[in-house]
Amino acid sequence: MMSPEEITQQKLRTECIGVDALLDDLRASSVFLVADAGAYEASGASEILEPILRNRGNDRFSGFDPNPKWQEVLACADAIRKHTPDVVLVVGGGTAIDIAKLANWFAAQLVSPTSILGGQMYDPIPAPPLIAIPTTAGTGSEATHFSVVYVDGNKHSIAHELMRPDVAIIDPALTTNLPPDITAHSGLDALCQAIESIWSIHATDHSLKYAQEALRLTWTNLEAAVNRPSSEARAAMARGAYLAGQAINLTKTTAPHALSYTFTSEHGIPHGSAVALTLGPMIAYNGTVNEKDCVDLRGPEAVQNRIAIICKTMRADSPEKAGKLFRQRVEAVGCPVTLHDAGIVGTNLIEQVCGQVNPERLANNPRRLTPAVIREILETIY
Repeated sequence: MMSPEEITQQKLRTECIGVDALLDDLRASSVFLVADAGAYEASGASEILEPILRNRGNDRFSGFDPNPKWQEVLACADAIRKHTPDVVLVVGGGTAIDIAKLANWFAAQLVSPTSILGGQMYDPIPAPPLIAIPTTAGTGSEATHFSVVYVDGNKHSIAHELMRPDVAIIDPALTTNLPPDITAHSGLDALCQAIESIWSIHATDHSLKYAQEALRLTWTNLEAAVNRPSSEARAAMARGAYLAGQAINLTKTTAPHALSYTFTSEHGIPHGSAVALTLGPMIAYNGTVNEKDCVDLRGPEAVQNRIAIICKTMRADSPEKAGKLFRQRVEAVGCPVTLHDAGIVGTNLIEQVCGQVNPERLANNPRRLTPAVIREILETIY
């Protein structure tokens, strides 16, 4: 297995203090900043970056709310196109980074964003270099070549290899002032990504190196980062989140992410918490994959061997036990484990989820999911 140092070499710097030298290396006299205004100030990033940006022509965009919306992305793309920067710099959580990735990409292309969203073939034009500085330890968007965006309440994913940030700067100190709830939601996202990457039908020896280390770090340190925060726990979560992003960049996510979108778009449940609602039951479900319902071409034994890795890391003697331990960990960081706890009652949620589920992410799951099975899983968390 690759060492942690080897794993994190690709496109990674580890302190914000390196930004000025990096911009010099890129010969960037003009910088466009995409920033979550609250996170930019609270994380301490503004104190570090403002003196650097002051010496370079810059413009900025911060007009967005949690979960990237289509109109926000288009507005940001228009601003980048008008500014014609040498470099785009993004500071914030997953929403800010996804918006910057999409907007920077859209601004450089000759075809319209709507055409790209619709899957039209086009000759890609490289966008200006993108530097991503996450202020949460969770989404891993700084390490992936795809972004999500909500269009009329429906979640879409847009991907291109050239859309991946050119540099990710991981500074755990920027997460020091994160409140416990955001630490929990973002940390659960990273934990879920690591688990889903391990059992994904696209898992490889290469992706497993990222995912296993991400799982170890996030499973071991999430509760401490939320309830007893220390610099060590924060650093471990920041590293784990980046590695989880590296993992899903290769494998993409699976059923828990696919099932989560309605919880967020229709009911406002934060993304990581929404994914975690079904991940526990999915560990038990995927753990009993068989010849008849296995989607992974390598067969059920290969899937079970990878789920055994998950169980071993969680110190569980079975997938069912691992699912229960996961539920306990979610409760321990103050997040809901049932739909009722999440405030979802008296709705036609099951029909909503079945009608809005992301088929691509669902297809990555190693065990086939039918509407009847989805109903059963949702009923276990009602």
